[in-house]
Amino acid sequence: MPEPILPSPSQLERLRSLLGICASRSAFYQRKAREAGLDLAALAPEDFQRLPTTRKEELAQDQEEHPPYGTVLCEPLERYTRLHLTSGTKGRPLRWLDTPESWAWWKERWQGIYRAAGLGPADRLFFPFSFGPFIGFWAAFEAAQDLGTLVLAGGGERTEERIRNLLEFEATAVVCTPTYALRLAEAARLQGLDLAASPVRITLHAGEPGASLPSVRRRIEEAWGARCFDHAGATEVGPWGFGCTGGEEMHLDAEEFLAEVLEPEEDRPVEPDGRGVLAGELVLTPLGRLGSPVLRYRTGDRVRLVQRSCPCGREGPMLLGGILGRVDDMFVVRGVNVFPSAVENLVRAFPEVQEFDACVRRQAEMAELEIQVELEPGLGEEEGRALGARLEERLHRELHLRARVECVPAGSLPRYELKARRFRFEGA
Repeated sequence: MPEPILPSPSQLERLRSLLGICASRSAFYQRKAREAGLDLAALAPEDFQRLPTTRKEELAQDQEEHPPYGTVLCEPLERYTRLHLTSGTKGRPLRWLDTPESWAWWKERWQGIYRAAGLGPADRLFFPFSFGPFIGFWAAFEAAQDLGTLVLAGGGERTEERIRNLLEFEATAVVCTPTYALRLAEAARLQGLDLAASPVRITLHAGEPGASLPSVRRRIEEAWGARCFDHAGATEVGPWGFGCTGGEEMHLDAEEFLAEVLEPEEDRPVEPDGRGVLAGELVLTPLGRLGSPVLRYRTGDRVRLVQRSCPCGREGPMLLGGILGRVDDMFVVRGVNVFPSAVENLVRAFPEVQEFDACVRRQAEMAELEIQVELEPGLGEEEGRALGARLEERLHRELHLRARVECVPAGSLPRYELKARRFRFEGA
């Protein structure tokens, strides 16, 4: 059986320093420890799990009660030089500040992500994102500069302009959400352009689960003729996970993040299965982001974490299948528990489907799943009905899920630049 995932001596020493900083400077964690009956200044790293976990809702409430930035900060306000917002996919966006030192830590983590994907100074990286207040790929952009690569900004451009520029500038890598990688490929195809013939050799993705889903990854790689890499991070904790050239799993940046896997919505560790796999909600403590720290932060990501060696030569914790989905995204249809990522992986396995949208409609105690799909150009109504029937049958066979599939006209479903919102929930 694999060895259990335990903090290393260096992690424990850095955790000791982090606890000391929070105990002396962070009013948020002073108050949180006091309410739990703990003396944060006297808490030994080995007893760290006695501290209650931190939830996003707590941070949001703290910012509402102590506007505009809350009481997490460990430095005077004039020491901070970066302000970013969470995406606001669910609830009001959090405001998050970084000192120069914390931002340098962010960029160092991203440089490790690039190296793991085989990117270096000879590459030309294209960034087709808006450069707004959402942290997005800001750190990725600046980290690429520090690494010595040529960075190509694609903000403020239409999709068609971005395609033209990444081809004319001979980009060798594209950094975006998996949703937008598929959107760029679709738009290029409509213009008669073959992205697989371009110099792009690597696509690197973050912002949402997707690039670790086999069918999504396969689509991206086929459309771009490039190797697809996944990455994971969050505004509150930093960039914590990355893919590599050795396999399809996701590595955890183990020296910089103390990781736990807990039962969803509970402060109770999960038990490993017979292969040493910990399946549950990922909880992280970044050890180097000292200006705006979080302790035992519940990421909301559903993972399967295991200690394992990788063909790339790395030893340490990795996520089987990357991020499997969000803990709070699970929905129930006719007694069947379903995660959106499972539905997307199955829908994307049909090459005729260009885009899709899903809606869970609830009436009284009954919920129904309706899926709208756009088909590739040239397919008629008869082909659409046949594909819808095949998709319904496969959803039932593989997910035990009854759904109604409807084919809709090309171009009628929304397209997304950052995080997609394909799943909607209606009714009481």
